[in-house]
Amino acid sequence: MDIGKPRRTHTVEPLEDPSRPSGKSRPSLRASRSRYRRKGAAFVAAPDYPAPILGWRGWFVVEAGGALRLCSIVYHTLWPPRQELVASCRSGEHRLKPELPAGHSAPEADCRCGIYACESAAAATPFLNGSRTPARQTLGFVLGRVSLWGKVVECQRGWRGERAYPTSIYVPRLSAEGRLLLARSPGPETVALALRSYGVPVESVACESVTELARVLASEHVQA
Repeated sequence: MDIGKPRRTHTVEPLEDPSRPSGKSRPSLRASRSRYRRKGAAFVAAPDYPAPILGWRGWFVVEAGGALRLCSIVYHTLWPPRQELVASCRSGEHRLKPELPAGHSAPEADCRCGIYACESAAAATPFLNGSRTPARQTLGFVLGRVSLWGKVVECQRGWRGERAYPTSIYVPRLSAEGRLLLARSPGPETVALALRSYGVPVESVACESVTELARVLASEHVQA
């Protein structure tokens, strides 16, 4: 996935836990409202952002353990419902040469690691169109918005985050590109219903391709 060169690194500590859609607060971060927080006898600079960074990404929908789950499109990582996904460096896989020694924290500006998000839905679609499907039972693909927090590397066309959780999911309905992938699925409406286990809004959208889905979503968010 290419989101461009890194620009800067941010510290993002949301006051509410993005992986708990009910909006439960994070008590340990309440003091972040001030410019500085007191830690012992010293003052520690507050995070750059008190709310998660929102971006766009795509997922495969796979069957795992008798349930439907979101699956990353490059490394095929399963996203657990109601639990944050934590990044680790896997840039040595897929025949990529790691820029940093193994075992470093993710993301790092000088590496390619981290959980990716794009600045727009349109920017996320090439990754779906060009990716191989995972070995697991693949039922389809979706687009959605995702929250990134913790350490976040800002790039030219998106971000790489330390922690992530989806904030909304959009399932293509009657998609020409999706018919083959969805041939084994119970149908987009049933897929959308199953993905509500993530506790975030899930919508089935009529479209003819993933590219059209991105255009529809871009239009809706501009109007909003």
